[in-house]
Amino acid sequence: MTLRSIIKAIWFIGLGLCCSLGFAQEKQPEGVTEDTKSSFFNSQERQRFFAFMIGGHKPFTSGDNFMGEGLEGKSGIDFKVQMYIYKHLFVGLATSASYFNVTNQERLGNYRKSRIAENYVYVGYEFFPTDQLRLGLDISVDSDLDYKNHGFSNSNIAEQHDSGKLNRYGLYLQYELTKHFMIYIDYSYNVSKMDIMVPSELDNFFSKGTYHTVGLGLTFSIGSRDLISRFVD
Repeated sequence: MTLRSIIKAIWFIGLGLCCSLGFAQEKQPEGVTEDTKSSFFNSQERQRFFAFMIGGHKPFTSGDNFMGEGLEGKSGIDFKVQMYIYKHLFVGLATSASYFNVTNQERLGNYRKSRIAENYVYVGYEFFPTDQLRLGLDISVDSDLDYKNHGFSNSNIAEQHDSGKLNRYGLYLQYELTKHFMIYIDYSYNVSKMDIMVPSELDNFFSKGTYHTVGLGLTFSIGSRDLISRFVD
């Protein structure tokens, strides 16, 4: 089973959980008042169950590798879903795509464009610098990448694919317009580890690619309690 099919399966499971649990346990038991104390590390009144993020990004290649010396970032799209396990600790599933122009065909090959399809699982935690801001830090824990190269000078080749794994380190800042609707900006540092068959003298150049992304988008949340609190509180 590929990571993409795992993401789809967990996505539908999550929606089922959300429908069955998301609104049934929102009210506090009678006689219990909600603790409204907040700090940088915790804010009980700002807990949530699921968050959905959709947006776009600009990729920037870097480094002495095939991406830094051969590709120029154009644009990208992102879709993520996060489930909050305990308080503000979350696990997330993401699918995104980044688009590039080839700037050095002598180093990479006779194609003009490249697209990276990124699918990954990540974990992270949110902090609360102000009443309306959320700061999130996350890191990928499993992933797969699909590079599609196209625009070949040789018309007999429509496209060519390479695969790899992604190490991603990200952060985001969300501004709460309402309790369940936010805008965000984010940044990530991405290292793609490739399985490209090349001569040994070119292995260091093609075995790893690095790129940064800066993004902007919208966040929608559901629920006001994390998963564990629904069963233990």
